[in-house]
Amino acid sequence: MQAIDFNPESPQPVQDTLRVCALHAFAYCPRLFYLEEVEELYTQDAAVFAGRRLHDEIERKEGEEWQDLYLEDENLGLRGRIDVLRQRDGQTIPYEHKRGRCHRDENNQPQAWESDKLQILAYSCLLEVALNTRITEGRIRYHADNVLIHIPVDDAGRKSVREAIQQAQQLKNYPYRPPVTNNEHLCSRCSLAPVCLPEEARLAHNREWSAARLFPQDDEREVIHILE
Repeated sequence: MQAIDFNPESPQPVQDTLRVCALHAFAYCPRLFYLEEVEELYTQDAAVFAGRRLHDEIERKEGEEWQDLYLEDENLGLRGRIDVLRQRDGQTIPYEHKRGRCHRDENNQPQAWESDKLQILAYSCLLEVALNTRITEGRIRYHADNVLIHIPVDDAGRKSVREAIQQAQQLKNYPYRPPVTNNEHLCSRCSLAPVCLPEEARLAHNREWSAARLFPQDDEREVIHILE
């Protein structure tokens, strides 16, 4: 499978702003980003709807601290809607809520997943432009294990956001789908797996590949088609 070669020096045409959730998808899997943003293929599974229910519940609980805040900056090339903003010790802190579990490092210490970290950093960059202030940190709440991760917002984080935006915009102009990710565990949690067909793609390139089943072998449930 051929890797994608991004050239940051190559001239790029003027682009529309990227959604922060699209940047999250890019960090999670470039192929997922391409399917959604270029080929405009979308699917929704139980996990997607569960995530929406979580945000609805947060909105009811947070009260005055909840802000359905939509931000866009053309110079940054980004737009997005922030989950929650809170004031802590005179600082404005963006919060992102995730229904799943956090990442654990080799010492079993809780960490943010890289795609989630990039997402909260992107929101922080948008806030800095909108409020003309310096955001020092963002926070991610993982509800499955009730863990709150503090993400420092520094120059390295801001640079990672700008680089990711540039690479994602370049990928939008790429003529071919990116290869399937080497991390097959990402595919088992991806709602677009039935469209992406990652195991079929791996098997096509390697006949000796031992494919992991992404769906139950014997599913006796019936399918209901709702027309209206």
